[in-house]
Amino acid sequence: MTTVLKTVSVMCQLALILLVSLAGDGIARILHLPLPGSVVGMILLFALLHFGIVKVSQIREVAQFLLKHMAFLFVPLAVGFINYWPLFYHDGLVLFSSLILSFLAAFLVFRVTAFLKERGE
Repeated sequence: MTTVLKTVSVMCQLALILLVSLAGDGIARILHLPLPGSVVGMILLFALLHFGIVKVSQIREVAQFLLKHMAFLFVPLAVGFINYWPLFYHDGLVLFSSLILSFLAAFLVFRVTAFLKERGE
């Protein structure tokens, strides 16, 4: 019986995560946001966790599973990269420069935030 309960628990956790993702997609479409629905869903899930509406324990098992197997979720990305190889071949320098600049900008914001937090601001 415990296997059945565990299965039901995991299915409920997955359903909760999928509902939040679906809600994020719906919000992005309805409000015509310039963000993908998946990003809005992640922001929504973060807010739900932050304000205690959803507890970490309610999604822990599925979240750990998804994190553990994250590499498999990037296989479609690699296939897409192969399909668009001519684009990367011709405009690779511009794309690579954009990637490096966005990484540096994110890193700079992270460091400034950490510095301000250490100072107590």
